[in-house]
Amino acid sequence: MDTFIRKILALVLIVIVAIVVVSIVSQAYETVPAGYVGVVLQWGNPVRVTGSGLQTITPFVESMAFVNVQTQSATAQESAASSDLQEVSTSVTVNYQVDPAFALQVYTNLRDQYQSRVIIPAMQDALKASTAKYQATNLITQRENAKQTFQNLLQDKLTQYHIIISSVSITDFKFSPSFTTAIEAKVTAEQNALAAQNQLQVVNFTAQQQIIQATANATAFILQAQGQANATIISANATATQIQVINAQLANSPQFIAYLYAKGWDGKLPIYWSSGNSTAPFLLLPTQQQP
Repeated sequence: MDTFIRKILALVLIVIVAIVVVSIVSQAYETVPAGYVGVVLQWGNPVRVTGSGLQTITPFVESMAFVNVQTQSATAQESAASSDLQEVSTSVTVNYQVDPAFALQVYTNLRDQYQSRVIIPAMQDALKASTAKYQATNLITQRENAKQTFQNLLQDKLTQYHIIISSVSITDFKFSPSFTTAIEAKVTAEQNALAAQNQLQVVNFTAQQQIIQATANATAFILQAQGQANATIISANATATQIQVINAQLANSPQFIAYLYAKGWDGKLPIYWSSGNSTAPFLLLPTQQQP
């Protein structure tokens, strides 16, 4: 009986030792997920950091906390005043990352509450400060500049906490109803003015086309008249030359003189006496009364 009890006690002792060993071994290793940095705590006090993967620690003395060093996002809404004292409300989203090289300091000072304790308040302050640098209308027309101003101010505030800003997105700028109505009226007036200007350009273009066409028609008419005048001059010169040639050739020709008489004859035979040998009468005496 005593032997059986001793065996049972030995078995229980072995089991206890095995449990203690397994517990010790399990406490000696910790797995840090990818995208995180391990912060080793000695009796709850941060003492060092480790990378991701399987890490060893002192059992029962040390424990492990994790700091997320991946890109995270935070969103904040805030109302502010522009430089011309217009009320502006907007929603902004910031993508940020805890600097892995300073994970120990971030955990020591902020634990895992850096977003609520530091980032959101800094976003609200930077949004107010950046909005105050612009007039309300410029927040719309210079949106990228306003966003960059906000990002620079926010980074300046978060650098001391070892938090890196990777990007900023401003969802929208919202103004008071009266200012929104005024902006819409201004946009409508500018659009109407642009439409009127475009119409004026069309009218000017049409007028210029008409002037060009009229000038072309006038030029064509002048050229046509000049052509006709030149043609008339050429024709007259040709006729004069022809006459000169004919006169030179036929001036003393009896046939030419007969041609001129025949051309001037009215078809009635004249009744008069003339010398027989002369080509032209030297005395015209009608023999009877002309009807």
